[in-house]
Amino acid sequence: MEKQIFNNFIKNPKQNSESISEKEIKSLKEKFPYCEILHNILLLKAHINNDINFNEILSKTSLYSSDRKSLFYLIHPKTKIKSGNLKKKTTYDFENWLQKPISKNKTQYLIKKNIKKSVEHNDTLTTETLAEIYVEQGHYERAIQAYKILCLKYPKKSSFFANRIEEIKNKLN
Repeated sequence: MEKQIFNNFIKNPKQNSESISEKEIKSLKEKFPYCEILHNILLLKAHINNDINFNEILSKTSLYSSDRKSLFYLIHPKTKIKSGNLKKKTTYDFENWLQKPISKNKTQYLIKKNIKKSVEHNDTLTTETLAEIYVEQGHYERAIQAYKILCLKYPKKSSFFANRIEEIKNKLN
């Protein structure tokens, strides 16, 4: 393919897509594998020709695409996406954002949410150190629970953890 034809093809891909065969597009794609326009043209040709490999071509093209919404409009040019539930976001520069007052209700809600989240017991973060801290702080029930979890996590040390549970239960009595 000549340089001038290729440049015209890249400048106006929709107009020139019918003049170039699928074989030529594939050979160009081998030379320029990251050219988004070539992937888009191949996808458009596959859609028009009702190609059996359309889904495969679409998934590959979406990987090389900088904007997937444009792919949707390339395939369905007359379709409009409804954006009824989208809220309009206002943007501020940093100084104006700092001066913007935060509502009391929102602040209180966020504080309560963070407090509630920090107090919740998370089993995935249970360690021996955490269990010992519970014992030192007098949270014996939580310590026993932590050691039971550790027994399940580390079966080789289960006898050690069982002894620790017994020691804590003796402290409770």
